[in-house]
Amino acid sequence: MATDDRISKDDYFMEIAHIVAKRSTCVRRKVGAVLVKDNHIISTGYNGAPSGMKHCTPETCLRNIYKVPSGERHELCRGVHAEVNCIIQAATHGTAIQGKTTLYTTTFPCMSCLKLLLNAKIRRIMYAGDYKMDNAMKQELLDEAGIEIERIQRFPG
Repeated sequence: MATDDRISKDDYFMEIAHIVAKRSTCVRRKVGAVLVKDNHIISTGYNGAPSGMKHCTPETCLRNIYKVPSGERHELCRGVHAEVNCIIQAATHGTAIQGKTTLYTTTFPCMSCLKLLLNAKIRRIMYAGDYKMDNAMKQELLDEAGIEIERIQRFPG
């Protein structure tokens, strides 16, 4: 394969995030995330019930039962978000994530995950799908932290 035929590193890591999302056990939205430092994957995560716990089903998902709109009432969900699972996996294996680390995620982080990523000193977020980006506080935090964000449009959200 000629060099010109190679996909970019951003596309490469985003495709991996989409593959990771296929492991999700969430019945509403499958999200995958990959943390990359110095062009090497340091951890992956997908959303779903905590390790070793029963997975949600359409019949047991309280957000489905109560018809809770996307992005609201996260406390009703027993799932752990993909971004949090990335951080947990890195910590479990003693891998530092601070520094020039990029998060590739299939869906832009929620406010709670965004604050965790800011505290973890993630410097760049590449995402495929939007998720409540209309939040002015979210944008203010991103601007203040100097986080580089970019939506990769060629991937489905």
